[in-house]
Amino acid sequence: MRKMGFCEKWIKWISMCLTSIQYSVLVNGESVGSIVPGRGLRQGDPLSPYLFILCTEGLTYLIKKYEGRGDIHGVRVCRGAPSLSHLLFADDCFLFFRADVRKAQCMKQILNNYEKASDQAINYAKSEVYFSRNTSNDIKIQISDTLGVSEVMGTWCYLGMPSMIGRNKKALVGYLKDRMWKKIQGWSGKHLSKAGREVLVKSVAQVIPTYCMSTVLLPESLGDELEKMINSFWWGSNKSSGRGINWLRWEKLAMRKEYGGMGFRHFYGFNLAMLGKQGWHLLTNHDTILSRIFKAKYYPKTGFLEANLGHNPSYVWRSIHASQVVVRRGLKWRLGNGNNINVWKQPWLRDDHQTHVTTEMITGREDMRVAGLVNNNTGMWNHDLVQQIFNERDVAAISKIPLNLLTQDDEQIWRYSKKGIYTVRSAYYQLMENIIDNNHLKEQGNWRQLWKIQVPNKVKIFMWRLLRGCLPVRSRLVRKGVPCDNKCPNCGSYEENE
Repeated sequence: MRKMGFCEKWIKWISMCLTSIQYSVLVNGESVGSIVPGRGLRQGDPLSPYLFILCTEGLTYLIKKYEGRGDIHGVRVCRGAPSLSHLLFADDCFLFFRADVRKAQCMKQILNNYEKASDQAINYAKSEVYFSRNTSNDIKIQISDTLGVSEVMGTWCYLGMPSMIGRNKKALVGYLKDRMWKKIQGWSGKHLSKAGREVLVKSVAQVIPTYCMSTVLLPESLGDELEKMINSFWWGSNKSSGRGINWLRWEKLAMRKEYGGMGFRHFYGFNLAMLGKQGWHLLTNHDTILSRIFKAKYYPKTGFLEANLGHNPSYVWRSIHASQVVVRRGLKWRLGNGNNINVWKQPWLRDDHQTHVTTEMITGREDMRVAGLVNNNTGMWNHDLVQQIFNERDVAAISKIPLNLLTQDDEQIWRYSKKGIYTVRSAYYQLMENIIDNNHLKEQGNWRQLWKIQVPNKVKIFMWRLLRGCLPVRSRLVRKGVPCDNKCPNCGSYEENE
C-alpha cells in the first residue's frame, strides 16, 4: 500500500481491521473461543475483496513491468487488437505468453516474487497450461516442467461451461442435458402440485442454462430437448411409471399469462435476449477489452450493427452476431448536438412505430447529419430546410423533438426501457411480441382477471387447466387415445366433460 501511494493513516486503519478480529465457533451447540488470528479477515468480510484487488494490483504491475522490458510478450488475436498478458476474474488468473522456455522462466519468477510479497501461495496442483496446436512436444514438456503444472487438453469446464467449444457442440449439449436430467429426476418422485412444479421450473430448471445462454447461442435441437424435459415434468410424466400426457405444447405454455400461457421461458427467445446484452455492450462500450478485441477481429472499419459474420468466425462471435436483430430493433438515438446521427440511416425520431425517416434519400446528401437541420443562431429547427427536404409525416415528427440538449453529445439508448438501458426482460418481451411469430398461439380472453383472483395459486392453475381443456376428464382421455369409457362414472348417461 505504501508503494501504491496510500497514506500512513489509512494503512494503520487497514492494519487495525486485520489484527483486531476475533472468531468464535459452535461445538455441540455451545460457543467456544474466542480465537484471535494473527492476520487476515474472516470469509465473507466486505473488506476482503477490496484488499484482494489491492494485492492483485501488485501482480498486474509485475507483469506489465516485465512486458515493458520485453521479457514476456502477450497474445494478439489479430492485427490492431490489444495485447493480452493476463486476465483476472475474482481469484482466478489467466496468464498469456509465448511458448518459449525463457518466457516461462520469467513468468515463474513473477509468480515467485508475488508470492513472497503477498504471502498468497499459488496452488500449482490446481493450475494448468494450455498450448496452441503449433507448439512442439519438446517445448510443451520443458514449459510444463518449468512452471510445475500439467498440460490440459481443453476439455475441462470453467464456471460451469466447457472451456473449449469447437465445431462439435456435443460437450456443451451433453453437459446441459445431464444437469437438467438429474434435477428433474430428483423431483419426479415427489408429490408436487402444479403450483409447486411451476415454482421449480421457473426458479431452478430454467436457470440451469442461463449462464451458457449469455455467451453462446444454444443449438435449436438442444433447446427443444430441454423444453421437452421440462414440459414432461410439469405435466407429471415419469418414465419409471410410464409416459404421461402432455396436454399442451411448450410453445403454448411459454406464452405470457395474459395470453393464455403459463409464462415459462421460450428458450430460443430468451437466449437471443441474453446475447443481445453482449451485443449492446459492443455497440455502446467501446473502451472495454472485449469490445476492442471483437472490433479489431470482426469489424475494424464499421460498427457492430454493420458487422458481417466473417470468415471462420468463433462460436461466441457467431452467437453474438445473431443478436443484431434484437439490438437493431431496440436502438434509438437521443438527440444532443446531432453531429453523430445520420439523418437517413439511423433511428432518431420519437415515433414509437417508426423511428427512421420515411422520406427517400436525396442524392448528394447521403451523409447529412441532424446537426445540419438546426439553425445555430437561434438553436431551433431550420423549418424551411426541413419542409423542403422531408415529407409531411417526417416534418411533423421532427418538429416535435425539443432541442434542449445541443451542448451534449448524441447518445444511443434502449427505447424499450424508461432509463434507456438495455434489460434482458424488455428485450425478451419485444422478441416474443414482434420478432418471433407466435400470434397463432395467443388464446383470446381476459386471462389477467383469472390470475388476479385472491385464491391459492394451485386453485388458479386448476381453473386455468379447466379453461384450456387440460383436465383429464374421460372425453379428453378418449381423444388422447386412452382406452376408457367416456360416460360419467356417477350417472353413466352423459359424457364426462368440463
